[in-house]
Amino acid sequence: MNFINSALDYFFPPICGMCGEINENYICNNCYENIKKIKKCVINEYNNRNFSKHLYIFRYEGIIRNKIIEYKFEDKGYLYKMFAKIILSDKKTCNFIKKYDVIIPVPISKKRKKKRGYNQSELVANELAQKLNQDIWTDIIIKKKDNKPQSELNKLERIKNVEDIYEINKPIEVKNKKVLLLDDIYTTGSTVNEIARKLKQNQTQEIGVITLAKDWNVFLFMQNYE
Repeated sequence: MNFINSALDYFFPPICGMCGEINENYICNNCYENIKKIKKCVINEYNNRNFSKHLYIFRYEGIIRNKIIEYKFEDKGYLYKMFAKIILSDKKTCNFIKKYDVIIPVPISKKRKKKRGYNQSELVANELAQKLNQDIWTDIIIKKKDNKPQSELNKLERIKNVEDIYEINKPIEVKNKKVLLLDDIYTTGSTVNEIARKLKQNQTQEIGVITLAKDWNVFLFMQNYE
């Protein structure tokens, strides 16, 4: 894992992810103080999902929405350092992560990873695992095929869109484990819920979810739509 992070450090420059100034911490003090004002770190609990808890760091809006879009679609992979730094600065969030045996980043298809050059969730997960001395598994869950972008679909279409597109590569490894799924954005939860369903089929003990952001606007719209 240290080799992976050293290689990433070589390719991704030490600059503040918000203002672009050179900064070895990947976020400068001024920008961090501004970020603290909008940081949420909220834990939601569920009894009608295949996972039990979800922690999100931000609402998916404003500058955070812009930065996540840049991170995923505008070749700014170095932003993983900033996001990880923000997560690690919150004690409650770190304690939440440490309750689980292993972090599993939500996979993307080989085709999408080749086009983008990286899995945005995997970069953040690697950094968190290294800093918190946690295990990380990147080959346990496989995305078998590309599907339509979830952002283009309504709630029912999102659920259908992710059905049976993931498989557990090493079922014996997840048995009786406490697994934390890491993704970038939580909208309806269809993706992580489907992966959690697969994990539960293989006797995973407990499943939690952590995301950089939660899209409350879409969530509330869909609740009203139902």
